[in-house]
Amino acid sequence: MPTEPLYPTYLPTRPDGYMPTLNVSHFEADEPGNRADPLKPTILKANATVTNITPRIGTEIRGVQLSQLSPAGLDEVALLAAERGVIVFRDQDFADIGFEGQRNIVKHYGPLHQHPTMGYPEGTGPDFHVVYADENAGNLRTLLGPHTAYDLWHVDQTFTPNVPSTTFFWVLEIPASGGGDTAFTSLTAAYDALSPTFRQILGGLSLYHTSASVGEVARVGMERALKEAVNTTHPLVIRHPVTGKASLFVNPTIARKVEGFLPEESDNLLKFLHNHITSLDFSCRVKWEKGTVVVWDQRTAAHSAVPDFADGERRHMVRILPYGSKPEPAFPEQHNNAKG
Repeated sequence: MPTEPLYPTYLPTRPDGYMPTLNVSHFEADEPGNRADPLKPTILKANATVTNITPRIGTEIRGVQLSQLSPAGLDEVALLAAERGVIVFRDQDFADIGFEGQRNIVKHYGPLHQHPTMGYPEGTGPDFHVVYADENAGNLRTLLGPHTAYDLWHVDQTFTPNVPSTTFFWVLEIPASGGGDTAFTSLTAAYDALSPTFRQILGGLSLYHTSASVGEVARVGMERALKEAVNTTHPLVIRHPVTGKASLFVNPTIARKVEGFLPEESDNLLKFLHNHITSLDFSCRVKWEKGTVVVWDQRTAAHSAVPDFADGERRHMVRILPYGSKPEPAFPEQHNNAKG
């Protein structure tokens, strides 16, 4: 028998309907991780429990309350997310501090993305992205239709000059019988795993990114998604603005064309890269539990929902995306020479 949601005030609404995707112009972004104390004394304090999920990606922290962090502490979060890709904060009160408290914390990292189609809690706005499944709303499998598997690896909203950075995603309710994890993969480790010769080839390439993504086409249809599309190009290999490390900035749902390549060339290269980034060698799977907040850096990690939970069960999450810097090529001279 259906139950009432634990957080009814966070149910998704869209009273004004879908809006066209906003074409956010380039701006000079602040990178809070560059201000952080490299030792991270606030979030790696002595009484915190800090565990790496894998050697290459993911850190779990208990004993640090995000809602209580100072600006300097929030800067440390950005630095650790840049270094480790994803941070899993457990036992948080974040879900209960209210809309403004949540919004103000994430705004520390930059202007907030306004999603054109996802629902948001009544009284907020499209900067809150509610991810919701139940017996009426369906789930990701419902949205995408029949498939043999439902991996949907991507980086969020990369079709504007500036791209999302230190992203917050928190759980309100998990499926009753389990499942509904989120998987993450290190785009930095994926780049490092390639041969020097192959990295040399990729260093001069750019990808075409479009808002007419797999998800948006499923929501609004191909015709409208293409008509309202916002597009840009980014280097395929970028240098992280905080760590300085090279990252393989591929995005299977949004960046589907290599600039200057013929379709068959582009498709084959991207097929290899999209398969490569999903390797278990540099990925991790986050199991949600009450009080979990996941913070990840979209320049170093891609992610995928795991919609394996039972049909009709409720999974209720919220995400807020701040914008960071415009991605810059990891190897500017090589990239500029390739562009002619």
